[in-house]
Amino acid sequence: MSKITVLDAATASKIAAGEVIERPAGVLKELLENAVDAGASVINIDIEGAGKDLIRVNDNGCGMDKEDLELSVLRHATSKIRTFDDLNHLHTFGFRGEALFSVSAVSRMTISSCTAQGEGHRIEVQGGQVLQRSPAPAIPGTTVEIRDLFFNTPARRKFLKSDSYERACLLKVVEESALANLRVSYRVRISGREVYNLPAQTGPVEASARARAAEILAPAVAESFVFKEFEPLGLKLFLTPPDKLVTVRDFQFVFVNRRPIESKTVQQAIYKALQNVRPKDRHPAFIAYMTLEPGNFDVNIHPQKREIRFVDENRVFGFILNSAAEAAFGNSRPVEAVVPAAMPSINLSVQAQPAAGQLFVAKPVPAAAQTALPAGAAQEANTPNLATLQEDIFQPAPAARFTVRESEDPVLYTAVPAAPAQEELPACGPQPAWYKGPYHYLGQLQRSYLLFENPDGLVLIDQHAAQERVLFEKYMDAFENHDIKVQELMFPIHVDLTPSNAESLMSWAPWLKTAGFELERFSARTVLVKTTPYIIRFKEDEMKSFIESLAAVVGDPSKSTDTLKRKMVAMLACKKAIKAHDAITAAEAEALLENMKKCKDGMHCPHGRACVAQLGIKNIGKLFGR
Repeated sequence: MSKITVLDAATASKIAAGEVIERPAGVLKELLENAVDAGASVINIDIEGAGKDLIRVNDNGCGMDKEDLELSVLRHATSKIRTFDDLNHLHTFGFRGEALFSVSAVSRMTISSCTAQGEGHRIEVQGGQVLQRSPAPAIPGTTVEIRDLFFNTPARRKFLKSDSYERACLLKVVEESALANLRVSYRVRISGREVYNLPAQTGPVEASARARAAEILAPAVAESFVFKEFEPLGLKLFLTPPDKLVTVRDFQFVFVNRRPIESKTVQQAIYKALQNVRPKDRHPAFIAYMTLEPGNFDVNIHPQKREIRFVDENRVFGFILNSAAEAAFGNSRPVEAVVPAAMPSINLSVQAQPAAGQLFVAKPVPAAAQTALPAGAAQEANTPNLATLQEDIFQPAPAARFTVRESEDPVLYTAVPAAPAQEELPACGPQPAWYKGPYHYLGQLQRSYLLFENPDGLVLIDQHAAQERVLFEKYMDAFENHDIKVQELMFPIHVDLTPSNAESLMSWAPWLKTAGFELERFSARTVLVKTTPYIIRFKEDEMKSFIESLAAVVGDPSKSTDTLKRKMVAMLACKKAIKAHDAITAAEAEALLENMKKCKDGMHCPHGRACVAQLGIKNIGKLFGR
């Protein structure tokens, strides 16, 4: 039978440290919060060995005298609160008194501090035990040095990611702190190399936040922000308008009383405000500063204080939604989707079957004058709605109107002379279950959907989703068969990222090289792309967009190599595929469908979205009361 025992102090301290300090970035976050709470206007940060060897934070804050320095490394020692009720009036970042104690339990820590016109003092702590006390230079402020992090908890050190990834996490902490505290200057050096030198901002909030965002995110993003200030919730919102959305989710920040938090409530409200104008592959960049009474939210629900709970989540959601809509559209309500009163007619003239070697060409014809129906002449109540008529999703392949031959392009095929128009060629090879030919190409609908006729009725193809699937399977086969042909670029492409994203991306550089992408660090925020897979053939701006998106994807440490491979290949396919509103020829449409016929899963894009819908001839007849 087990016996209950009380843990010794050393073991309990290490467990407590694990709750607060997960990785070097957690240490840096706590030290920066202490520096800001101390009233610092200048913070200098030095990092070596991705934070495992050294994290040094120097500030010009109020400093500590000898007595406070001694108390600062004890558990639950804090100057921020005296009773539990003080949490309802909290205006500081730290309050639990666990940060320095937890860090000292798993590192070799030295703190030097001096108050204004006071004497300097130093304390050295190792594994939670004070080793030495000594005088220090009388320089106002505090310097904390953390060395050999997790030296006495090797299991935790073993679970850290690559140095590049850990550096990315450290820089992310700095970026959040710098965006939250505009009046503080930050200087960051990693292994002696300066990464950030951010001067303190002294102007109005709008100008200050834009200047800081330009240095941390990108000048183009900062310039595109629309700024709106709202008295409720003390909201100051910087938001990209619908025509300036970005390809990554990394440029989204929420600060409550200058505390960086992760808030699904705020994020989802902003997405909801833009839902009718946001393309699937675009995301809003935003910085939301909120100033609330401490009693209106609970910050003590997460060990790292990354999450908070609002007293009235619904009120916050609704207010943020309307505020984001006003900022984006200039009104107080989100844009509603416009639903047409009737299904629009399709006016296409399809060229008759061409002679051998010619192509189908779909030509628009002028719309005939339409007669307005009288007010009561709507379809009968028992006529089914169009939404109820959509049958099972199919992925049709083209009729054998002409044969195809693979060209240099990995996706498109070249039409060659076919049999006479009246003769249908037999299908070659095994056909997927969904294939119900022959198919006859009719044309494009709004340059987004391909229209085909087959024996069952009308087939609609999402051209972007369909080509995504073709590209995805072709690229994935090449990767899995280790058949990546690499193309060396004559001039490397420079891609500017945030320093944290650049570090994240470079942490995967060896693996990306096996996938055909050779990357090289050019500066703290610039990466060079030196090679690409031959099958990609991106233009420079397309390559930059892809690398930016990839940098955001690889930043997730939970991604396995296989997960990342699928995500990357899906992203490649999405970037390379034709887009909605792109013109496509009849030959290209037929060729695309022929390729879809060969896919393992021709019915869905890599993201799981349907590629094709079939509208049966019987249901079409019902629309007209037949």
